[in-house]
Amino acid sequence: MKAEGGTYKTKGSPVYPAVARAIGKLGQDISLARRSRRIPAEDFARAMGVSRATLHRLEKGDAGVALNTLAMALNALGRLDLLTNLLDQSKDEVALMVLRQDVPTRVSKPRAKKKKGSEPDDAMSGPIVSNDDVEGW
Repeated sequence: MKAEGGTYKTKGSPVYPAVARAIGKLGQDISLARRSRRIPAEDFARAMGVSRATLHRLEKGDAGVALNTLAMALNALGRLDLLTNLLDQSKDEVALMVLRQDVPTRVSKPRAKKKKGSEPDDAMSGPIVSNDDVEGW
C-alpha cells in the first residue's frame, strides 16, 4: 500500500524507497547466491525451515519478511557471518571516528598521591603515645 512521499507500509511500518531498493537488491543477491550454488528453491526453503512461498517473498524483496528468515537464508548459504559482522564496532567507521575524537591531545604523568602521615599535621593529630609506659603486665 503506497503512502505519502513514495513510502509504503508493511505491517504498520513505513518502508522508504531507498530501504525498499536495498531490500530488493538483498533478495536478488540471495536468489543469485542460491542459484549459483545450484540449490533448488525447494531444498533451500527446507534448509531454511520455511515454505517455498516465504523463500519466494524473500528473494523478491518483500519488506515484510522476518529478519529470522534472512538469517536462516544466510545460514543455509554458509554466510551467517555477514549478519553477525554487519555493524561490528571494530569496522564501524563512525564509532571509530568518535572514539578518535575523544583521545586527548596530551597525556601528562599522573600526580603522585601523598602518603598518609607524610604531612606534619597528620603526625600530630594521631593518638598520643608515651614511651614511659611499661609494656605487658
